[in-house]
Amino acid sequence: MKEKIKKNIGEIMIIAGSGLFSCNVFNFSYQTFGKGGLLKMPGTEELEGIAYYYSSNSLILISIGVMLIVGGILIIRNRNYGKQN
Repeated sequence: MKEKIKKNIGEIMIIAGSGLFSCNVFNFSYQTFGKGGLLKMPGTEELEGIAYYYSSNSLILISIGVMLIVGGILIIRNRNYGKQN
């Protein structure tokens, strides 16, 4: 079992990174402001809008997901580097 995990660590990293990235990239929050909004901001009575933002935890997990994807790709490329000749 350890040999299979060690042999396929690049693929495992890509799958885990893709899962972390995709789950957290859609985990954004929003607030409305203006006439129809719930949040009243001073000086913006005539403006309406929506503010989208990510929590700090989501940003960290998105970054870790991207790092896992890139690390997995680099491991696979390094493994296949000498096999082309």
